[in-house]
Amino acid sequence: MDLFIERDTLSRGLARIQSVIERRSTHPLLSHVLLHARSGSDGNAGGLKVTATDTEVAFIGDLEANVSKDGQLAVDAASFFQIVRALPETTVQLTLTGNNRLEIRSGRALFKLPGHAAEEYPPLPAFDAQGTMSMKESDLKRLVEQTSFAVASDDGGMYGLNGAYMEAVELDGERRLRLVATDGHRLSSAEAPYEGDAVITPRTLVPRKALTVIRKLLGSSTASVEIGFGQNAIRLTQQGQVFWFRMLDAEFPDYNAVLPKECKHVVLGKRSELASCLKRVMILVADRTQAVRFKFQPSELDIRVHNVDRGESEESVAVSLEGEPIEVGFNAKYLQDILSVLPEDDVRIELAHPLAPCLVKNNGHDDAFFVVMPMRLD
Repeated sequence: MDLFIERDTLSRGLARIQSVIERRSTHPLLSHVLLHARSGSDGNAGGLKVTATDTEVAFIGDLEANVSKDGQLAVDAASFFQIVRALPETTVQLTLTGNNRLEIRSGRALFKLPGHAAEEYPPLPAFDAQGTMSMKESDLKRLVEQTSFAVASDDGGMYGLNGAYMEAVELDGERRLRLVATDGHRLSSAEAPYEGDAVITPRTLVPRKALTVIRKLLGSSTASVEIGFGQNAIRLTQQGQVFWFRMLDAEFPDYNAVLPKECKHVVLGKRSELASCLKRVMILVADRTQAVRFKFQPSELDIRVHNVDRGESEESVAVSLEGEPIEVGFNAKYLQDILSVLPEDDVRIELAHPLAPCLVKNNGHDDAFFVVMPMRLD
């Protein structure tokens, strides 16, 4: 292996795999990145291919490089990434020397990393696509951002809450992909249009780690992302990169059972004003178990925190209320999370009574909605 590559190109490629590699695995090579240099003399496109996997997720990226000698080597991904980011010049030379060592040259800087033969690297599983669909990169990124925060951080006895449920729906003649996530205390749902064939089973659950990687890989362009559905696995393909992951083998609960069935109070407000107010009020919230008092009145919302040890905070925000005044306790952090992913400033909050699920969404937009369970007030 002998090649020249732009430092920033290599750095961006290595940055994409940092959330894929497994640093605490019993298999040491799962913390490594596989480098495959190809000169293109065999008729295939030349360049540097980087591969990372933890056996549950995998990433393959193609980077532009001037390759004079083909070769493969696996090196520690974290160390390699740190070195590349610190190199002094814009061009980097990578050379495979004897004893599976990688020489990294840039200007007067020289690093030598020990490596492993490519044959020792864990093989990627075969993928047989049973159906493919495509959607805008920005749309898929939005679906993940608007749902991933509600995925359970631990199973709590319900393994099916450790991922986002994926389903295909048809609304007004348009095919749409929907993601739904819940941790038992809140629920998020988002959808966007797609084209092609979505081969989705009732047990299609995207694991939490895969959602994290997708958020980092995708941007906000209108370029198309191809989604392939295989046996218990999904593959995302974009120009120059492929991301593969296994789906969770678990049952997602019937989320329709927890959706609000009635609405007696409708609150309209501004996302920016509510978010700013919550940020200040939350300073005195001791932990997630503390209920924050929300008093909805005809023209304003009073938010109050009372903590014996830390003090009190109270602030009002202008809102409009349809229905009678109502006082509800909420985990304010859950509302903060929702407000942070709403794209528009007009917020609509629907309530039935103080202990009923609360619905939050952008007013006039139905492509995403959120449900928060209330808390009892002392």
